[in-house]
Amino acid sequence: MNNMNVKTIRLSVVDDHPVVFLGIQLIVQTVKDFTIELVNQYLSGSQVIDNLTNLNSDVLLIDLGLSDMKGYELARLVLAKYPDIKIGIYSSRPERHHILNSFKSGVLGYLPKTANSKEFIEFILTISKGERYIRGNVADVLFQYLHLDTKQNQLKITKRESEILQHIVAGCRNKEIAAKLNIAERTVEFHKQNIYVKFEVNNSVELYKAAQRHNLVYEKLR
Repeated sequence: MNNMNVKTIRLSVVDDHPVVFLGIQLIVQTVKDFTIELVNQYLSGSQVIDNLTNLNSDVLLIDLGLSDMKGYELARLVLAKYPDIKIGIYSSRPERHHILNSFKSGVLGYLPKTANSKEFIEFILTISKGERYIRGNVADVLFQYLHLDTKQNQLKITKRESEILQHIVAGCRNKEIAAKLNIAERTVEFHKQNIYVKFEVNNSVELYKAAQRHNLVYEKLR
C-alpha cells in the first residue's frame, strides 16, 4: 500500500462481541505505512451515546447488528453531534434495505464481514479521507437503487404510485392496499388506473411484467 500522507488514524469500534476487538487490533498492527490506533471499544450503541464527549476519533466502525439498535441508527445519532467524523458499517447482512439505510444515515462505507485484512485496512483508510468505500455487491445494490430512481423519474411515477405499485405486484387487492397505506379504496383505484396508463398495461399481470422490465421491483414487501 502506497503512503497516502496519513500519519495516525484514531479508530473506535462498536461491536457486541469482545473477540472482534482482538481481531481488529491484530489487523491494524500489520499496517506499515501509517498507524491505526484503536482508541475506543464499545459493546453497544447506548455505550457510545453515553460517552460521546470522549469519542475523540477520526474513524468510527460500527457493526450493523448491535444488541440495542441498528448500526445505521447509531451512525445517525453520532453524526448529529459530530458531523465531521468518518463512519463505516461492517456487516454479514447483504440485504438491500440495510445497505441503503446505512448510506442514507450518512456513513461513508459498508464492508461485508467476509472481507480480508487488506480490504479491511483499505476500508479504514478510504473513509478516513472522507471518501466513499463502495465495492462488490454493495456497489451493485446502490447502482440498482439509482437505476430505479432514474426509471421512476423517466416514467414520472409519484412516491404514492411507487408505493401502490409495490403492493400491486405483491398481489394485494385494492382494499388491502388502502388499509396498509391508510388511504381510501377509491384513492387506490385512482392511482392504480394512472399506473396502468403510464405503463401502458391493462391488468396486474401485465403490470408486474412491465415493472420487472423497468427494474422497478427489487424486494418483497414486509
